[in-house]
Amino acid sequence: MKILHQFLLLFVLTGLLSCSDDFVNVENPGALSPSQYPNSVTDLEQLLTGVYATQHATGLYGHTMLGKNLWLWDHTLDLSWQGTPTWIQMGQNNSQPNDSFLYDTWRELWRGVQRSNTLLASIETYRQKAPNDAAAIDLIKGQALFLRAWYYFHLVSFWGEGFNAATDGAKMGVPIITEVASGLEATQVPRKTVKEGWDFVIGDLKAAEGLLKSTNWTGATDKHKVSGWAVKGFLGKVYAYQADWANAKTYLSDVVTNSGKSLVTFDVYKDMFNGKNEFTSESLFELNLNVDMTARGGDDQSMGSSIGMVIAPTYVSDNGGQAASAWSNVFPHAKNIARFGFNEGHYFKAGTTSANIANVDPAYITRSLEAKKKQTVDPRLWVACYQPYVDSMVVNGKKRPISHYLDITELDMEAWSFRKFTNPSGTEAEINMSNGANFPWLRLADVYLLYAETLSHSGDNAGALEYINKVKRRAYGLPVNTPSALDYKSLTDQTKATDAVLKNDPLKYERWAELFAEGHWWLDVRRWQIGDKEAAYYQRIRGGAIQWDPTDYAQPIPINEITANVNMRQNPGY
Repeated sequence: MKILHQFLLLFVLTGLLSCSDDFVNVENPGALSPSQYPNSVTDLEQLLTGVYATQHATGLYGHTMLGKNLWLWDHTLDLSWQGTPTWIQMGQNNSQPNDSFLYDTWRELWRGVQRSNTLLASIETYRQKAPNDAAAIDLIKGQALFLRAWYYFHLVSFWGEGFNAATDGAKMGVPIITEVASGLEATQVPRKTVKEGWDFVIGDLKAAEGLLKSTNWTGATDKHKVSGWAVKGFLGKVYAYQADWANAKTYLSDVVTNSGKSLVTFDVYKDMFNGKNEFTSESLFELNLNVDMTARGGDDQSMGSSIGMVIAPTYVSDNGGQAASAWSNVFPHAKNIARFGFNEGHYFKAGTTSANIANVDPAYITRSLEAKKKQTVDPRLWVACYQPYVDSMVVNGKKRPISHYLDITELDMEAWSFRKFTNPSGTEAEINMSNGANFPWLRLADVYLLYAETLSHSGDNAGALEYINKVKRRAYGLPVNTPSALDYKSLTDQTKATDAVLKNDPLKYERWAELFAEGHWWLDVRRWQIGDKEAAYYQRIRGGAIQWDPTDYAQPIPINEITANVNMRQNPGY
Protein backbone atom coordinates (compact mmCIF):
# COMPACT_ATOMS: atom_id res chain seq x y z
CA MET A 1 0.00 0.00 0.00
CA LYS A 2 2.77 2.40 0.97
CA ILE A 3 4.68 1.55 -2.20
CA LEU A 4 1.64 2.42 -4.31
CA HIS A 5 1.18 5.72 -2.49
CA GLN A 6 4.88 6.55 -2.84
CA PHE A 7 4.62 5.94 -6.56
CA LEU A 8 1.67 8.32 -6.75
CA LEU A 9 3.54 10.87 -4.63
CA LEU A 10 6.54 10.61 -6.94
CA PHE A 11 4.22 11.24 -9.89
CA VAL A 12 2.83 14.38 -8.21
CA LEU A 13 6.24 15.69 -7.21
CA THR A 14 7.61 15.09 -10.68
CA GLY A 15 4.72 17.10 -12.09
CA LEU A 16 5.45 19.97 -9.70
CA LEU A 17 9.14 19.99 -10.60
CA SER A 18 8.34 20.08 -14.28
CA CYS A 19 6.50 23.38 -13.72
CA SER A 20 9.15 25.04 -11.52
CA ASP A 21 11.05 28.13 -12.69
CA ASP A 22 14.45 26.46 -12.52
CA PHE A 23 13.33 23.56 -14.67
CA VAL A 24 13.27 23.52 -18.48
CA ASN A 25 10.27 25.74 -19.22
CA VAL A 26 8.82 23.79 -22.13
CA GLU A 27 5.10 23.04 -22.07
CA ASN A 28 4.14 19.53 -23.20
CA PRO A 29 0.65 19.74 -24.71
CA GLY A 30 0.35 15.93 -24.60
CA ALA A 31 0.95 15.66 -20.86
CA LEU A 32 -1.88 15.19 -18.37
CA SER A 33 -2.38 17.60 -15.51
CA PRO A 34 -5.18 18.01 -12.94
CA SER A 35 -6.22 21.27 -14.62
CA GLN A 36 -6.70 19.51 -17.97
CA TYR A 37 -7.73 15.97 -17.01
CA PRO A 38 -10.36 14.77 -16.53
CA ASN A 39 -12.11 17.27 -18.74
CA SER A 40 -15.08 15.22 -19.96
CA VAL A 41 -17.30 12.30 -19.06
CA THR A 42 -15.19 10.28 -21.52
CA ASP A 43 -12.11 11.03 -19.42
CA LEU A 44 -13.92 9.80 -16.30
CA GLU A 45 -14.90 6.62 -18.16
CA GLN A 46 -11.22 6.05 -18.95
CA LEU A 47 -10.38 6.22 -15.26
CA LEU A 48 -13.32 3.93 -14.47
CA THR A 49 -11.98 1.36 -16.94
CA GLY A 50 -8.78 1.25 -14.90
CA VAL A 51 -10.74 0.57 -11.70
CA TYR A 52 -12.56 -2.34 -13.36
CA ALA A 53 -9.35 -3.65 -14.93
CA THR A 54 -7.62 -3.91 -11.56
CA GLN A 55 -9.99 -6.77 -10.70
CA HIS A 56 -8.03 -8.97 -13.07
CA ALA A 57 -4.57 -7.69 -12.24
CA THR A 58 -1.80 -10.13 -11.25
CA GLY A 59 -2.74 -10.62 -7.61
CA LEU A 60 -6.47 -10.94 -8.29
CA TYR A 61 -8.45 -12.64 -11.07
CA GLY A 62 -5.65 -12.13 -13.57
CA HIS A 63 -3.45 -14.79 -12.01
CA THR A 64 -3.19 -15.33 -8.24
CA MET A 65 -6.81 -15.45 -7.09
CA LEU A 66 -8.24 -18.95 -6.69
CA GLY A 67 -5.29 -21.24 -7.50
CA LYS A 68 -2.82 -19.33 -5.35
CA ASN A 69 -4.93 -18.31 -2.37
CA LEU A 70 -8.67 -19.03 -1.95
CA TRP A 71 -8.55 -22.60 -3.27
CA LEU A 72 -5.58 -23.34 -1.03
CA TRP A 73 -7.23 -22.10 2.16
CA ASP A 74 -10.42 -24.08 1.59
CA HIS A 75 -8.73 -27.14 -0.01
CA THR A 76 -10.52 -26.90 -3.32
CA LEU A 77 -7.16 -27.94 -4.77
CA ASP A 78 -4.06 -30.00 -4.19
CA LEU A 79 -0.63 -29.26 -5.66
CA SER A 80 1.09 -31.21 -8.38
CA TRP A 81 3.86 -28.60 -8.30
CA GLN A 82 5.99 -29.11 -5.20
CA GLY A 83 8.72 -26.53 -5.85
CA THR A 84 7.33 -23.55 -3.89
CA PRO A 85 7.33 -24.05 -0.10
CA THR A 86 5.07 -21.09 0.69
CA TRP A 87 2.53 -22.34 -1.84
CA ILE A 88 2.47 -25.68 -0.02
CA GLN A 89 2.22 -23.95 3.36
CA MET A 90 -0.88 -22.02 2.29
CA GLY A 91 -2.46 -25.36 1.37
CA GLN A 92 -1.66 -26.56 4.89
CA ASN A 93 -3.44 -23.50 6.38
CA ASN A 94 -0.03 -22.26 7.38
CA SER A 95 0.30 -19.02 5.39
CA GLN A 96 3.48 -17.00 5.85
CA PRO A 97 3.96 -13.20 6.00
CA ASN A 98 6.68 -13.47 3.34
CA ASP A 99 4.46 -15.30 0.83
CA SER A 100 4.72 -13.47 -2.50
CA PHE A 101 1.29 -14.66 -3.66
CA LEU A 102 -0.35 -13.14 -0.59
CA TYR A 103 1.55 -9.91 -1.13
CA ASP A 104 0.40 -9.81 -4.77
CA THR A 105 -3.23 -10.00 -3.65
CA TRP A 106 -2.75 -7.42 -0.89
CA ARG A 107 -1.01 -5.03 -3.30
CA GLU A 108 -3.61 -5.31 -6.07
CA LEU A 109 -6.56 -4.87 -3.70
CA TRP A 110 -4.98 -1.66 -2.43
CA ARG A 111 -4.26 -0.63 -6.01
CA GLY A 112 -8.00 -1.03 -6.62
CA VAL A 113 -8.75 1.17 -3.60
CA GLN A 114 -6.24 3.78 -4.76
CA ARG A 115 -7.66 3.88 -8.28
CA SER A 116 -11.19 4.10 -6.89
CA ASN A 117 -10.17 7.00 -4.65
CA THR A 118 -8.43 8.76 -7.53
CA LEU A 119 -11.56 8.44 -9.67
CA LEU A 120 -13.86 9.61 -6.88
CA ALA A 121 -11.71 12.71 -6.33
CA SER A 122 -11.61 13.38 -10.07
CA ILE A 123 -15.39 13.05 -10.25
CA GLU A 124 -15.89 15.87 -7.76
CA THR A 125 -13.31 18.05 -9.52
CA TYR A 126 -15.04 17.57 -12.86
CA ARG A 127 -18.50 18.05 -11.33
CA GLN A 128 -17.57 21.66 -10.54
CA LYS A 129 -16.67 22.22 -14.19
CA ALA A 130 -19.70 20.56 -15.73
CA PRO A 131 -22.82 20.61 -13.54
CA ASN A 132 -24.93 19.72 -16.58
CA ASP A 133 -23.24 16.30 -16.72
CA ALA A 134 -24.49 15.42 -13.24
CA ALA A 135 -26.56 12.40 -14.34
CA ALA A 136 -23.66 10.76 -16.19
CA ILE A 137 -21.26 11.64 -13.38
CA ASP A 138 -23.52 10.00 -10.79
CA LEU A 139 -23.61 6.73 -12.77
CA ILE A 140 -19.81 6.66 -12.84
CA LYS A 141 -19.62 7.50 -9.13
CA GLY A 142 -22.05 4.71 -8.27
CA GLN A 143 -19.87 2.19 -10.08
CA ALA A 144 -16.70 3.52 -8.43
CA LEU A 145 -18.26 3.18 -4.97
CA PHE A 146 -19.37 -0.40 -5.69
CA LEU A 147 -15.88 -1.29 -6.89
CA ARG A 148 -14.20 0.29 -3.87
CA ALA A 149 -16.56 -1.73 -1.68
CA TRP A 150 -15.59 -4.85 -3.67
CA TYR A 151 -11.89 -4.29 -2.97
CA TYR A 152 -12.52 -3.58 0.71
CA PHE A 153 -14.82 -6.61 0.96
CA HIS A 154 -11.87 -8.83 0.06
CA LEU A 155 -9.40 -6.96 2.27
CA VAL A 156 -11.60 -7.27 5.36
CA SER A 157 -12.58 -10.87 4.54
CA PHE A 158 -9.00 -12.06 4.04
CA TRP A 159 -7.07 -9.97 6.58
CA GLY A 160 -9.59 -8.98 9.23
CA GLU A 161 -8.61 -10.53 12.55
CA GLY A 162 -12.29 -11.39 12.95
CA PHE A 163 -15.10 -11.67 10.42
CA ASN A 164 -18.44 -10.94 12.04
CA ALA A 165 -19.00 -7.33 13.13
CA ALA A 166 -21.46 -8.33 15.85
CA THR A 167 -19.16 -10.82 17.60
CA ASP A 168 -15.68 -9.72 16.49
CA GLY A 169 -16.33 -6.07 15.74
CA ALA A 170 -13.64 -4.70 18.05
CA LYS A 171 -10.88 -6.85 16.55
CA MET A 172 -8.42 -5.52 14.00
CA GLY A 173 -9.71 -4.95 10.48
CA VAL A 174 -7.75 -3.10 7.79
CA PRO A 175 -6.87 0.56 7.27
CA ILE A 176 -9.60 2.68 5.72
CA ILE A 177 -8.29 5.15 3.16
CA THR A 178 -10.61 7.44 1.26
CA GLU A 179 -8.21 10.01 -0.20
CA VAL A 180 -5.13 9.90 -2.41
CA ALA A 181 -1.99 10.32 -0.30
CA SER A 182 -0.39 13.76 -0.59
CA GLY A 183 2.74 12.83 1.36
CA LEU A 184 4.66 10.01 2.93
CA GLU A 185 3.02 10.56 6.32
CA ALA A 186 -0.38 9.81 4.85
CA THR A 187 0.76 6.26 4.07
CA GLN A 188 1.39 5.39 7.73
CA VAL A 189 -2.17 4.29 8.40
CA PRO A 190 -3.20 2.08 11.34
CA ARG A 191 -5.82 -0.64 11.14
CA LYS A 192 -9.46 0.15 11.85
CA THR A 193 -11.72 -2.39 13.53
CA VAL A 194 -13.60 -5.20 11.83
CA LYS A 195 -16.89 -3.39 12.45
CA GLU A 196 -15.57 -0.16 10.95
CA GLY A 197 -14.46 -2.10 7.90
CA TRP A 198 -17.84 -3.71 7.28
CA ASP A 199 -19.63 -0.44 8.01
CA PHE A 200 -17.46 1.20 5.36
CA VAL A 201 -18.26 -1.51 2.79
CA ILE A 202 -21.98 -1.19 3.51
CA GLY A 203 -21.76 2.62 3.42
CA ASP A 204 -20.18 2.60 -0.04
CA LEU A 205 -22.75 0.11 -1.31
CA LYS A 206 -25.67 2.11 0.13
CA ALA A 207 -24.32 5.24 -1.56
CA ALA A 208 -23.95 3.30 -4.82
CA GLU A 209 -27.53 2.06 -4.46
CA GLY A 210 -28.80 5.62 -4.29
CA LEU A 211 -26.87 6.62 -7.41
CA LEU A 212 -27.50 3.56 -9.59
CA LYS A 213 -31.08 2.81 -8.43
CA SER A 214 -32.61 0.57 -11.13
CA THR A 215 -29.85 1.13 -13.71
CA ASN A 216 -29.41 -1.75 -16.17
CA TRP A 217 -26.71 -1.95 -18.84
CA THR A 218 -27.63 -3.76 -22.04
CA GLY A 219 -25.17 -2.51 -24.66
CA ALA A 220 -22.46 -4.81 -25.97
CA THR A 221 -19.71 -2.59 -24.55
CA ASP A 222 -21.21 -1.94 -21.13
CA LYS A 223 -22.77 -5.27 -20.04
CA HIS A 224 -19.95 -5.68 -17.54
CA LYS A 225 -20.86 -2.51 -15.66
CA VAL A 226 -22.37 -2.47 -12.19
CA SER A 227 -26.16 -2.38 -12.30
CA GLY A 228 -28.57 -1.35 -9.59
CA TRP A 229 -29.41 -5.04 -9.07
CA ALA A 230 -25.73 -5.90 -8.68
CA VAL A 231 -25.56 -3.39 -5.82
CA LYS A 232 -28.64 -4.84 -4.13
CA GLY A 233 -27.34 -8.39 -4.55
CA PHE A 234 -23.94 -7.45 -3.12
CA LEU A 235 -25.60 -5.72 -0.17
CA GLY A 236 -27.72 -8.80 0.47
CA LYS A 237 -24.59 -10.97 0.36
CA VAL A 238 -22.72 -8.75 2.82
CA TYR A 239 -25.66 -8.63 5.23
CA ALA A 240 -26.03 -12.44 5.07
CA TYR A 241 -22.30 -12.88 5.65
CA GLN A 242 -22.67 -10.66 8.70
CA ALA A 243 -25.72 -12.62 9.93
CA ASP A 244 -27.82 -9.44 9.73
CA TRP A 245 -30.85 -11.45 8.65
CA ALA A 246 -33.38 -8.61 8.65
CA ASN A 247 -31.41 -6.49 6.17
CA ALA A 248 -30.33 -9.56 4.22
CA LYS A 249 -33.95 -10.54 3.73
CA THR A 250 -34.89 -7.06 2.51
CA TYR A 251 -32.25 -6.99 -0.20
CA LEU A 252 -32.18 -10.63 -1.23
CA SER A 253 -35.96 -10.86 -1.49
CA ASP A 254 -35.95 -7.73 -3.65
CA VAL A 255 -33.46 -9.33 -6.06
CA VAL A 256 -35.32 -12.65 -6.08
CA THR A 257 -38.72 -11.06 -6.63
CA ASN A 258 -38.11 -7.96 -8.73
CA SER A 259 -34.82 -8.19 -10.64
CA GLY A 260 -36.17 -10.30 -13.50
CA LYS A 261 -33.20 -12.64 -13.09
CA SER A 262 -33.71 -16.38 -13.54
CA LEU A 263 -31.63 -19.55 -13.34
CA VAL A 264 -30.42 -20.70 -16.75
CA THR A 265 -30.91 -24.28 -17.93
CA PHE A 266 -28.32 -26.89 -17.03
CA ASP A 267 -27.05 -26.97 -20.63
CA VAL A 268 -26.28 -23.26 -20.41
CA TYR A 269 -24.96 -23.48 -16.86
CA LYS A 270 -22.42 -26.24 -17.54
CA ASP A 271 -20.53 -24.09 -20.05
CA MET A 272 -20.98 -20.77 -18.25
CA PHE A 273 -17.40 -20.78 -16.94
CA ASN A 274 -15.50 -21.57 -20.12
CA GLY A 275 -15.76 -18.46 -22.27
CA LYS A 276 -19.30 -19.27 -23.37
CA ASN A 277 -22.79 -18.17 -22.26
CA GLU A 278 -21.55 -14.94 -20.72
CA PHE A 279 -23.84 -12.35 -19.07
CA THR A 280 -26.75 -14.75 -18.79
CA SER A 281 -30.09 -14.15 -17.10
CA GLU A 282 -28.45 -15.53 -13.94
CA SER A 283 -25.58 -13.04 -13.82
CA LEU A 284 -25.67 -10.09 -11.42
CA PHE A 285 -22.02 -9.05 -11.53
CA GLU A 286 -19.50 -10.60 -13.87
CA LEU A 287 -15.80 -9.91 -14.41
CA ASN A 288 -15.45 -9.45 -18.15
CA LEU A 289 -12.37 -11.02 -19.78
CA ASN A 290 -11.18 -11.67 -23.32
CA VAL A 291 -8.46 -13.81 -24.88
CA ASP A 292 -5.57 -11.40 -25.35
CA MET A 293 -2.60 -12.71 -27.29
CA THR A 294 -0.70 -9.42 -26.90
CA ALA A 295 -0.14 -9.72 -23.15
CA ARG A 296 -0.25 -12.61 -20.69
CA GLY A 297 -3.16 -12.61 -18.26
CA GLY A 298 -2.20 -10.89 -15.05
CA ASP A 299 -0.24 -8.22 -16.87
CA ASP A 300 -1.83 -4.84 -16.20
CA GLN A 301 -2.22 -4.37 -19.96
CA SER A 302 -3.94 -7.71 -20.60
CA MET A 303 -7.66 -8.20 -21.13
CA GLY A 304 -7.38 -11.86 -20.14
CA SER A 305 -6.51 -14.04 -17.16
CA SER A 306 -3.74 -16.57 -16.62
CA ILE A 307 -5.62 -18.48 -13.92
CA GLY A 308 -6.43 -21.01 -16.65
CA MET A 309 -2.71 -21.43 -17.25
CA VAL A 310 -2.06 -22.34 -13.58
CA ILE A 311 -4.96 -24.81 -13.31
CA ALA A 312 -4.82 -26.11 -16.90
CA PRO A 313 -5.97 -29.73 -17.46
CA THR A 314 -3.58 -32.49 -18.47
CA TYR A 315 -4.25 -34.85 -21.36
CA VAL A 316 -3.07 -38.14 -22.79
CA SER A 317 0.12 -37.72 -24.81
CA ASP A 318 1.02 -39.58 -28.00
CA ASN A 319 2.69 -42.34 -25.97
CA GLY A 320 -0.37 -42.75 -23.75
CA GLY A 321 1.12 -40.94 -20.77
CA GLN A 322 0.53 -37.49 -19.28
CA ALA A 323 1.01 -34.11 -20.97
CA ALA A 324 0.38 -30.55 -19.73
CA SER A 325 -1.82 -28.12 -21.64
CA ALA A 326 -0.08 -25.19 -19.89
CA TRP A 327 1.57 -24.89 -16.45
CA SER A 328 -0.82 -27.46 -14.96
CA ASN A 329 0.31 -26.84 -11.38
CA VAL A 330 -2.81 -27.73 -9.37
CA PHE A 331 -5.67 -30.21 -9.48
CA PRO A 332 -8.89 -30.83 -7.46
CA HIS A 333 -8.24 -32.29 -4.03
CA ALA A 334 -9.20 -35.98 -4.09
CA LYS A 335 -11.57 -35.51 -1.14
CA ASN A 336 -13.69 -33.20 -3.30
CA ILE A 337 -14.40 -35.92 -5.85
CA ALA A 338 -15.88 -38.10 -3.10
CA ARG A 339 -17.91 -35.18 -1.74
CA PHE A 340 -19.85 -35.00 -5.00
CA GLY A 341 -20.85 -38.65 -4.41
CA PHE A 342 -18.38 -40.28 -6.79
CA ASN A 343 -17.37 -43.75 -5.58
CA GLU A 344 -17.00 -45.75 -8.77
CA GLY A 345 -13.60 -47.17 -7.82
CA HIS A 346 -10.20 -46.44 -9.33
CA TYR A 347 -9.43 -46.32 -13.03
CA PHE A 348 -6.17 -48.29 -13.27
CA LYS A 349 -6.00 -52.08 -13.46
CA ALA A 350 -4.50 -53.95 -10.52
CA GLY A 351 -0.71 -54.03 -10.60
CA THR A 352 -0.39 -50.85 -12.67
CA THR A 353 2.95 -49.08 -12.26
CA SER A 354 2.53 -46.12 -14.64
CA ALA A 355 -0.17 -43.57 -15.47
CA ASN A 356 -0.85 -44.66 -19.04
CA ILE A 357 -4.13 -44.98 -20.88
CA ALA A 358 -3.19 -48.56 -21.75
CA ASN A 359 -3.49 -49.43 -18.06
CA VAL A 360 -7.05 -48.13 -17.60
CA ASP A 361 -9.70 -50.66 -16.53
CA PRO A 362 -12.52 -50.65 -19.14
CA ALA A 363 -15.01 -51.58 -16.41
CA TYR A 364 -14.22 -48.28 -14.65
CA ILE A 365 -15.16 -46.34 -17.77
CA THR A 366 -18.43 -48.26 -18.03
CA ARG A 367 -19.30 -47.66 -14.37
CA SER A 368 -18.49 -43.96 -14.64
CA LEU A 369 -20.59 -43.39 -17.74
CA GLU A 370 -23.49 -45.26 -16.13
CA ALA A 371 -23.23 -43.14 -12.95
CA LYS A 372 -23.20 -39.97 -14.99
CA LYS A 373 -26.20 -41.10 -17.07
CA LYS A 374 -28.26 -42.20 -14.06
CA GLN A 375 -27.18 -39.16 -12.01
CA THR A 376 -26.14 -41.24 -9.02
CA VAL A 377 -23.30 -38.69 -8.73
CA ASP A 378 -23.95 -34.95 -8.49
CA PRO A 379 -23.82 -33.70 -12.13
CA ARG A 380 -21.95 -30.58 -10.99
CA LEU A 381 -18.83 -32.71 -10.54
CA TRP A 382 -18.41 -32.74 -14.32
CA VAL A 383 -19.24 -29.05 -14.60
CA ALA A 384 -16.36 -28.22 -12.27
CA CYS A 385 -13.90 -30.98 -13.13
CA TYR A 386 -12.63 -33.20 -15.95
CA GLN A 387 -12.54 -36.94 -15.30
CA PRO A 388 -9.39 -38.78 -16.41
CA TYR A 389 -9.87 -41.15 -19.36
CA VAL A 390 -13.61 -40.35 -19.52
CA ASP A 391 -13.66 -36.67 -20.51
CA SER A 392 -11.65 -35.03 -23.27
CA MET A 393 -10.31 -31.67 -24.41
CA VAL A 394 -9.01 -30.17 -27.65
CA VAL A 395 -5.27 -29.64 -28.07
CA ASN A 396 -3.91 -28.14 -31.29
CA GLY A 397 -7.15 -28.98 -33.04
CA LYS A 398 -7.13 -32.64 -31.94
CA LYS A 399 -9.46 -34.20 -29.38
CA ARG A 400 -7.48 -35.77 -26.53
CA PRO A 401 -8.62 -37.77 -23.48
CA ILE A 402 -7.96 -36.18 -20.10
CA SER A 403 -5.11 -37.92 -18.28
CA HIS A 404 -4.28 -38.75 -14.68
CA TYR A 405 -2.95 -35.36 -13.58
CA LEU A 406 0.62 -34.48 -14.46
CA ASP A 407 3.40 -35.29 -11.98
CA ILE A 408 1.07 -37.15 -9.59
CA THR A 409 3.09 -40.26 -8.84
CA GLU A 410 0.48 -41.60 -6.40
CA LEU A 411 -1.47 -43.80 -8.80
CA ASP A 412 -4.22 -44.44 -6.26
CA MET A 413 -5.03 -40.71 -6.21
CA GLU A 414 -8.02 -39.55 -8.28
CA ALA A 415 -5.99 -36.74 -9.93
CA TRP A 416 -8.80 -35.17 -11.96
CA SER A 417 -8.40 -31.79 -13.73
CA PHE A 418 -10.22 -28.51 -13.23
CA ARG A 419 -12.81 -27.60 -15.86
CA LYS A 420 -14.18 -24.26 -14.63
CA PHE A 421 -12.22 -21.29 -16.00
CA THR A 422 -10.24 -23.35 -18.50
CA ASN A 423 -10.53 -23.40 -22.29
CA PRO A 424 -11.82 -26.82 -23.43
CA SER A 425 -11.71 -26.07 -27.14
CA GLY A 426 -8.33 -24.40 -27.60
CA THR A 427 -6.01 -25.23 -24.79
CA GLU A 428 -2.61 -24.42 -26.22
CA ALA A 429 -0.39 -22.84 -23.57
CA GLU A 430 -0.49 -19.47 -25.31
CA ILE A 431 -4.27 -19.22 -25.01
CA ASN A 432 -4.23 -20.36 -21.39
CA MET A 433 -1.85 -17.51 -20.66
CA SER A 434 -4.60 -15.06 -21.59
CA ASN A 435 -7.82 -17.00 -21.02
CA GLY A 436 -11.00 -15.09 -21.81
CA ALA A 437 -13.45 -16.97 -19.56
CA ASN A 438 -15.55 -14.51 -17.54
CA PHE A 439 -15.88 -14.84 -13.77
CA PRO A 440 -19.59 -14.66 -12.77
CA TRP A 441 -18.72 -13.29 -9.33
CA LEU A 442 -22.34 -12.79 -8.18
CA ARG A 443 -25.09 -14.88 -9.72
CA LEU A 444 -28.65 -15.81 -8.89
CA ALA A 445 -27.90 -19.33 -7.60
CA ASP A 446 -25.67 -17.74 -4.94
CA VAL A 447 -28.47 -15.29 -4.09
CA TYR A 448 -31.05 -18.11 -3.89
CA LEU A 449 -28.91 -20.02 -1.40
CA LEU A 450 -28.18 -16.92 0.68
CA TYR A 451 -31.90 -16.16 0.62
CA ALA A 452 -32.65 -19.72 1.75
CA GLU A 453 -30.21 -19.31 4.62
CA THR A 454 -31.83 -16.01 5.52
CA LEU A 455 -35.32 -17.56 5.49
CA SER A 456 -34.11 -20.40 7.73
CA HIS A 457 -33.02 -17.78 10.26
CA SER A 458 -36.37 -16.03 9.92
CA GLY A 459 -38.48 -19.05 10.86
CA ASP A 460 -39.47 -19.95 7.29
CA ASN A 461 -37.93 -23.41 6.87
CA ALA A 462 -40.36 -24.37 4.09
CA GLY A 463 -39.36 -21.32 2.05
CA ALA A 464 -35.70 -22.00 2.72
CA LEU A 465 -36.03 -25.58 1.54
CA GLU A 466 -37.78 -24.50 -1.66
CA TYR A 467 -34.95 -22.16 -2.70
CA ILE A 468 -32.35 -24.81 -1.92
CA ASN A 469 -34.32 -27.25 -4.06
CA LYS A 470 -34.58 -24.77 -6.93
CA VAL A 471 -30.79 -24.79 -7.18
CA LYS A 472 -30.62 -28.58 -6.90
CA ARG A 473 -33.31 -29.13 -9.54
CA ARG A 474 -31.38 -27.06 -12.08
CA ALA A 475 -28.26 -29.10 -11.35
CA TYR A 476 -30.13 -32.25 -12.37
CA GLY A 477 -31.67 -30.68 -15.47
CA LEU A 478 -35.16 -30.48 -13.96
CA PRO A 479 -37.69 -27.61 -14.09
CA VAL A 480 -36.62 -25.15 -11.42
CA ASN A 481 -40.04 -24.30 -10.03
CA THR A 482 -41.62 -27.77 -10.09
CA PRO A 483 -41.28 -30.16 -7.12
CA SER A 484 -39.37 -33.34 -7.97
CA ALA A 485 -38.55 -36.75 -6.55
CA LEU A 486 -34.97 -35.54 -6.04
CA ASP A 487 -35.98 -32.70 -3.74
CA TYR A 488 -34.58 -32.52 -0.22
CA LYS A 489 -37.36 -33.29 2.26
CA SER A 490 -35.92 -31.30 5.13
CA LEU A 491 -33.05 -28.99 6.05
CA THR A 492 -31.28 -32.02 7.57
CA ASP A 493 -31.89 -34.42 4.68
CA GLN A 494 -29.03 -36.54 3.35
CA THR A 495 -26.82 -35.10 0.62
CA LYS A 496 -24.33 -36.70 -1.76
CA ALA A 497 -21.53 -36.05 0.73
CA THR A 498 -20.66 -38.53 3.47
CA ASP A 499 -18.54 -36.32 5.74
CA ALA A 500 -19.74 -34.84 9.01
CA VAL A 501 -19.82 -31.25 7.73
CA LEU A 502 -22.05 -31.73 4.67
CA LYS A 503 -23.75 -35.13 4.98
CA ASN A 504 -26.97 -33.84 6.56
CA ASP A 505 -26.86 -30.14 5.75
CA PRO A 506 -28.40 -29.44 2.32
CA LEU A 507 -27.79 -25.69 2.58
CA LYS A 508 -24.07 -26.05 3.20
CA TYR A 509 -23.76 -28.85 0.66
CA GLU A 510 -25.56 -26.92 -2.07
CA ARG A 511 -23.38 -23.85 -1.50
CA TRP A 512 -20.31 -26.06 -1.66
CA ALA A 513 -21.38 -28.04 -4.76
CA GLU A 514 -23.10 -25.27 -6.73
CA LEU A 515 -20.34 -22.69 -6.22
CA PHE A 516 -17.44 -25.16 -6.19
CA ALA A 517 -14.21 -23.62 -7.53
CA GLU A 518 -15.71 -20.12 -7.80
CA GLY A 519 -13.91 -18.69 -4.77
CA HIS A 520 -16.80 -18.43 -2.30
CA TRP A 521 -16.34 -21.46 -0.06
CA TRP A 522 -13.49 -20.04 2.03
CA LEU A 523 -15.69 -17.15 3.15
CA ASP A 524 -18.45 -19.60 4.04
CA VAL A 525 -15.90 -21.56 6.07
CA ARG A 526 -14.86 -18.32 7.83
CA ARG A 527 -18.32 -17.09 8.67
CA TRP A 528 -19.57 -20.52 9.82
CA GLN A 529 -16.34 -21.12 11.77
CA ILE A 530 -15.93 -24.65 10.40
CA GLY A 531 -12.24 -24.43 9.52
CA ASP A 532 -11.24 -27.08 12.03
CA LYS A 533 -13.88 -29.50 10.73
CA GLU A 534 -12.84 -28.92 7.12
CA ALA A 535 -9.19 -29.45 8.00
CA ALA A 536 -10.13 -32.71 9.73
CA TYR A 537 -11.97 -33.85 6.59
CA TYR A 538 -9.23 -33.02 4.08
CA GLN A 539 -6.42 -34.12 6.44
CA ARG A 540 -3.51 -33.44 4.11
CA ILE A 541 -2.25 -32.20 0.78
CA ARG A 542 0.60 -33.79 -1.15
CA GLY A 543 3.06 -31.45 0.56
CA GLY A 544 2.14 -32.59 4.07
CA ALA A 545 -0.50 -32.61 6.79
CA ILE A 546 -2.96 -29.73 7.16
CA GLN A 547 -2.23 -27.83 10.37
CA TRP A 548 -5.23 -25.96 11.72
CA ASP A 549 -5.22 -23.21 14.37
CA PRO A 550 -8.09 -20.82 15.17
CA THR A 551 -5.92 -17.89 14.02
CA ASP A 552 -5.73 -19.38 10.50
CA TYR A 553 -9.00 -17.69 9.47
CA ALA A 554 -7.14 -14.37 9.14
CA GLN A 555 -4.22 -14.26 6.73
CA PRO A 556 -0.89 -12.68 7.75
CA ILE A 557 -0.27 -9.06 6.81
CA PRO A 558 2.55 -9.22 4.20
CA ILE A 559 5.96 -8.48 5.66
CA ASN A 560 6.49 -5.76 3.02
CA GLU A 561 3.61 -3.79 4.54
CA ILE A 562 4.72 -4.42 8.12
CA THR A 563 8.15 -3.04 7.21
CA ALA A 564 6.87 -0.05 5.25
CA ASN A 565 4.05 1.07 7.56
CA VAL A 566 5.16 1.71 11.14
CA ASN A 567 1.51 1.77 12.30
CA MET A 568 0.62 -1.61 10.84
CA ARG A 569 0.08 -4.43 13.36
CA GLN A 570 0.36 -8.13 12.46
CA ASN A 571 -2.49 -10.58 12.96
CA PRO A 572 -2.18 -12.96 15.94
CA GLY A 573 -0.49 -16.28 15.21
CA TYR A 574 2.11 -14.97 12.76
